[in-house]
Amino acid sequence: MNSSPLVHTVGGATFAKCNAENQHLFTVNAGVSGEEALQHASLLMSCVNTLTFLGAMDDGNEAMRWASHYLSEMAKALIDDVTLGLQHAQDGGL
Repeated sequence: MNSSPLVHTVGGATFAKCNAENQHLFTVNAGVSGEEALQHASLLMSCVNTLTFLGAMDDGNEAMRWASHYLSEMAKALIDDVTLGLQHAQDGGL
């Protein structure tokens, strides 16, 4: 039986740009199980899906659109970091 390598986040993905220099405010922590990180990303995207649907029905609620934007940015960072972990594992952990 071929066992796939355990994949973990590497801590390379950032999100939440701020200030004039576009510094990133947050970074994904290294060492989190890739499976758990993807589960969390899925939960975030479920919230995004709900918020964008509700926001589309209510033109006056800009907060839902901003919330969905920030949540999707977090989910993307998680997915990007797991992808970096997969690449790291394929390269033999180098």
